[in-house]
Amino acid sequence: EPDECDQSSYSNFLVNSPLKPFKPSDGPSQGYGSFHQQYWLDGRLLAVGVVDILPRCVSSVYFFYDPEFHFLTLGTYASLREIAFCRTLHHSAPSLQYYYMGFYIHTCPKMRYKGAFYPSLLLCPEVYSWHPLESCFPLLEHNKYCRFQPDPQARDPDQLTGINDVSVLFLNKAMAYKTFRFLNPANQHQDEVTKYASLVGNKLSRRMLLVLMF
Repeated sequence: EPDECDQSSYSNFLVNSPLKPFKPSDGPSQGYGSFHQQYWLDGRLLAVGVVDILPRCVSSVYFFYDPEFHFLTLGTYASLREIAFCRTLHHSAPSLQYYYMGFYIHTCPKMRYKGAFYPSLLLCPEVYSWHPLESCFPLLEHNKYCRFQPDPQARDPDQLTGINDVSVLFLNKAMAYKTFRFLNPANQHQDEVTKYASLVGNKLSRRMLLVLMF
């Protein structure tokens, strides 16, 4: 509701970003990070798109527009512009080659427009493999939650195999979880570390730092 939105909540939701700006010599001219793309018509601001420019993709984070211009289907237009933007960035940063449209909820009318873009892929929530959108639609018509991977024996290749080597940050020092456990036998945080590592997978649990506190 409009009366529930103030400058602070707007900033927390759409301005403040966990991404730190990074501008390598072999990257796009504006660098990597979070950006706002503005859409103007005759001196009037119609819409704003929030995007993350990452080394391998442009991620469409959020889009909001003046409801007076809803008939222009600005969400679809913005997606087309962001795809074109992604292609432009690819020329200066060849590894940037994907456009990520974010979550797709089949039963949400406001998200249905995402299903009009081809070729598109959806991520299987269990195996984390990518599948053509058209093969996922029949499943989503019958179930809100679906496993898109047809092979029942397939498993996530990055699924958790152990937590000893999970990287953690404790008292401003980076260490493996097994080291933390040795130093703090009375405060092991085992359930917290296991849940975290299960969500991010083996590779990321070693590359990122989980902050642990007493």
